Amino acid sequence: MGLLESLCTRTGDLSGGQKKRLAISLELVNNPPVLILDEPTSGLDGSTSNQCISLLKSLASEGLTIICTIHQPSAIAFRMFDHLYAIADGSCIYAGRAGNLVSFLAENDLHCPQSYNPCDFLMEIGTNEYGPNNQRLIEKMLNGRNTEYRHADRVHFISSKEATSTCTKSPLTHKKDLSTGMWEDCELLSESKPNTKELYRSKSDNRLTKPKKPKMSIDTGHLCQSENVYSTPFFRQLGILLVRTFLLIWRDSSLTTMRFAIHFAASLLIGLLYYDIGNDAANAINVFRYAFYTIMFIMFCAFSSILTKFPLEVPVVSREHFNRWYSLRAYYIAITLADFPIQLICTSLFIFPTYYLTGQPMELKRFVLYFTIIFLTALVGQSIGLCVGSALSLTYGAIFGPFFICPFLAFSGFFLQRKDSPIYLTFLFDISFLRYAMDGSMLAIFGYGRGKLECKEIYCHHTHPSFFLRDMDFGHANYELSAIFLLSLFVVMRIVAFYVMSFRLRLFR
Repeated sequence: MGLLESLCTRTGDLSGGQKKRLAISLELVNNPPVLILDEPTSGLDGSTSNQCISLLKSLASEGLTIICTIHQPSAIAFRMFDHLYAIADGSCIYAGRAGNLVSFLAENDLHCPQSYNPCDFLMEIGTNEYGPNNQRLIEKMLNGRNTEYRHADRVHFISSKEATSTCTKSPLTHKKDLSTGMWEDCELLSESKPNTKELYRSKSDNRLTKPKKPKMSIDTGHLCQSENVYSTPFFRQLGILLVRTFLLIWRDSSLTTMRFAIHFAASLLIGLLYYDIGNDAANAINVFRYAFYTIMFIMFCAFSSILTKFPLEVPVVSREHFNRWYSLRAYYIAITLADFPIQLICTSLFIFPTYYLTGQPMELKRFVLYFTIIFLTALVGQSIGLCVGSALSLTYGAIFGPFFICPFLAFSGFFLQRKDSPIYLTFLFDISFLRYAMDGSMLAIFGYGRGKLECKEIYCHHTHPSFFLRDMDFGHANYELSAIFLLSLFVVMRIVAFYVMSFRLRLFR
């Protein structure tokens, strides 16, 4: 396709013609039995256009069925087409071999000038530049049902008197080059070969009785079998998609770098705001607020980063998936695994500085428990964002996305404790994932037998961590239950997002 010199150029930097050729090349990746193209030569110069049509011609000669619309092809490109279906005013004015077009028009007293491209001449006829001839052609072709011009090349013969009467509207014919299989330029007929008509008719009759066999036949029966839907195994699809996803992340590093910078900058701000309060009994409430802010910041960042990802990729995924390049399952697992290390780094960039600057207990077990529960919360928020992004467009997702988090936020235990809420609403605390995130983070910091906190004031109400947990309604919290709930919710939401994505792709199609 003449794209070798652009091998290291990003797709977005290609010219319009190069993008067109690349799009055709992508359609040929898995060697489909039928290829449908919409104006493959638009945006290409004459040489590149002929090169493109020549490639399609060679593929067609090997058994591939190629159907395409084309806008004003050159004479060289037009001669490469096997069959032509022309429409004017919504009806068929010609259907048959491209080599029969000139003779068909001549039979209807529409003589193609010798210097004309037959395709341009047909377009002029279709736009009534030579008078209202469309209805006559439609009746002649029976609106496309006439198969007389589809099998053998025909020639319209006239007398030498007609041939010499005018040079601009002489009937033309094609002469076949046996070495290339192409039809050469139109030539005037003369009476110097009196037996040409009979010879041609005998050859035409032989072609009609003994049709030429194609070079190869394609058995499409196996294409309906489910195990052959994709020509590439699942794990190879997954590997290639992973490489491509990481490559896209690396190329468009501005978004990833921005995510890292935001998490680290926010961590420094929060670390300085709550500096060295971790072991101060008078600041136990502020430690609780620090934990809540950490959960909300990490969760919302994960939610927002994935919310806009799938809507932007719907056109690409739809085309590639329905072309049977890869399964939706492979794509979904690839984007899940690719974003996993990014989210892990973002969480680390926030937790490590804030945990140290706020003076939380320097115990490996507590830090691991705290980090784990925060990271699981981020994964849940990311899964909810993926569900919303898969179901809604980019605009509606950005507007309504935060409203899906608000119910969980109201029953997180930060604004209102369970013991103070109405009895008929207490069950909502049991399904709020933010409530379980608060339970796990508070137990990681204040639970598991932590000793008394330092009191630098005259009186400190929350000197004992166990008393603080009971006072803040975390006395019955269970870390294992919280982690299992968040992990289970993460799996369930990922499954839901997959089926929502599958349904969205069918609607987009």
